Amino acid sequence: MPQLPTDNLDLVARVRALAEDAVDGTDLYVVDVEVRGRQGGRVVDVFVDADDGAGIDAIKEASRSLSFLLDTEDLIKGQYRLNVSSPGADRPLALPRQYPKHVGRDVEVTYAVGEELVTVTGTLARADETTIAVAVAGQDAPTGITYDTIREARVLLPW
Repeated sequence: MPQLPTDNLDLVARVRALAEDAVDGTDLYVVDVEVRGRQGGRVVDVFVDADDGAGIDAIKEASRSLSFLLDTEDLIKGQYRLNVSSPGADRPLALPRQYPKHVGRDVEVTYAVGEELVTVTGTLARADETTIAVAVAGQDAPTGITYDTIREARVLLPW
């Protein structure tokens, strides 16, 4: 019998592991997991994405698979609500894997330079395995930023 989580962080880690199992073999990957509420009334939010965008059918299938795994493992005691969705435009980018599909879009990135936080707004010009480049109006060259220094990055909506 699996050991039950002792705190919310452990519960999130266990849900993430099951979510990764649920999307294994698909184009989807897990971006983030949040667990809110108390036993008997928990809300489990799982955000998934794909390199070419997450389709509704793939998300539905991931939700069914994860629901089955959660119930089989009896991980969450009592009633809970499971929400599986794509991150949406209002959520920050959380993984380096998310950046390439946003090249050409406007972004706002806050990153660390030593102890100081710097925020740049511009067009995401490049995203590779270790670095992004943000083209800022009025600058000759894009600003290079390594993923490990990024504290928050958001795609800016055009409206």
